[in-house]
Amino acid sequence: MIRLAGLYDAPKLKELLIQLLVHHQEFSSIYEVDLTHQNDVEQFFVDILAQQNIYVYVAEIEHILVGFIICSKHKRPNYFALKSKGRIDSLYVDSNFRGQNLASQLVEKALEDLKEETYIELEFTAKNQLANDFWLSKGFEILNHQCILQK
Repeated sequence: MIRLAGLYDAPKLKELLIQLLVHHQEFSSIYEVDLTHQNDVEQFFVDILAQQNIYVYVAEIEHILVGFIICSKHKRPNYFALKSKGRIDSLYVDSNFRGQNLASQLVEKALEDLKEETYIELEFTAKNQLANDFWLSKGFEILNHQCILQK
């Protein structure tokens, strides 16, 4: 079941986001997580759930949260021809529940909310071939690259 998240979901969303952040560490040391600040992760969800332009949807199986997606709507400055954009900030499904089409269902729900936006953007780690294949299969195209100089 896909549903809009509530404040009561923040503790479980914290666990899932930490799993996602730890997963990102496989691709680069810049994603290293300091787990002494786990309460900050929960507060992050409390803060974004209160915002009007941000939507968090969760995938739930038998009353257990197993995944989430964060999406948002943004107005662009008047000097752009395209006046609005949507953004998908995070998508994660617990590895024990993958292969059940949950990520696709979460994306479909986010795209429903963002259908009024002129375009939708997202970022993913370039070394994550699964993410690359997934997003391309959903009709997204790679438009640019983010470069990082690690010191």
